[in-house]
Amino acid sequence: MEFWGVEVKAGQPLKVNPGNAKILHLSQASLGECKSSKGNESVPLHVKFGDQKLVLGTLSTENFPQLAFDLVFEKEFELSHNWKSGSVYFCGYKSVVHDEYPFVFPAAQSLHYVNFFR
Repeated sequence: MEFWGVEVKAGQPLKVNPGNAKILHLSQASLGECKSSKGNESVPLHVKFGDQKLVLGTLSTENFPQLAFDLVFEKEFELSHNWKSGSVYFCGYKSVVHDEYPFVFPAAQSLHYVNFFR
């Protein structure tokens, strides 16, 4: 397991590739230093996975400057936001995929791994 973190600058979507035989656990997003004092701004966070672009959550400069996640990615994805007053920082960790991932249960053949992003 290794720490992972990135800065996503305003107007610059960032592609993230977990790497071969690795998965990325996205754990937290937080606002960086604010360059202007416009008051309470809402900052939607987006993830693009394949052809789908989804909202992960919304940060707020006054009320919710950070947001916790428990998301796992095994393929390339893209992070973005529309906050013009600064950067958003994402962090988490990478893990090596073991043979038992995605959770093989030999005794229960009726259980299947479901990937909702295909």
